[in-house]
Amino acid sequence: MPLCRLIPILLLAGVFGASARADPLPVAVFDIEFVNFSQEVEFGATNAAERARARMLSDAFRRLVAQSGRYRLVDMAPAEADLALHGNPFSCNAFEADIAARLGAERSFAGAVQKLSVLVQTIVIRERDARTGEVLALYQTDIRGNTDEAWRRGLSWLMKNRMLPGTAALDGG
Repeated sequence: MPLCRLIPILLLAGVFGASARADPLPVAVFDIEFVNFSQEVEFGATNAAERARARMLSDAFRRLVAQSGRYRLVDMAPAEADLALHGNPFSCNAFEADIAARLGAERSFAGAVQKLSVLVQTIVIRERDARTGEVLALYQTDIRGNTDEAWRRGLSWLMKNRMLPGTAALDGG
């Protein structure tokens, strides 16, 4: 095929290929849960600073997801009654997919910071398909230190080095 006929085809393919990924994917982003596995206090206990830090990380995660340009956050307000009834979706068995689908999302993100000791925490984010409930990916990183700065730095690293390069929602699988 002569090049003059091939160029319009390549241009159209580029336009349509780009438009398939140009629209941000609608996602439901649930609050990040704090889970204390350490033995420094009664198993599962949390303190006010750690609860505040989990809220701070939830807000930061939503900002990073929205700023990535890959996603459009759906309004989570209609899910408040379900979340109050069932608790945080990270600890439950796939009910976040149902909620995400009802909210018009194609994917959901639920996460937790798991405190293993005074020094070691792990940030885990789970990505699920809202239609099937299938877990598409788990993104995780360990952090050292139980401070706002350590948690923010860990989340930023996780987004940059794990989630955005390999997000299951965008790489076809």
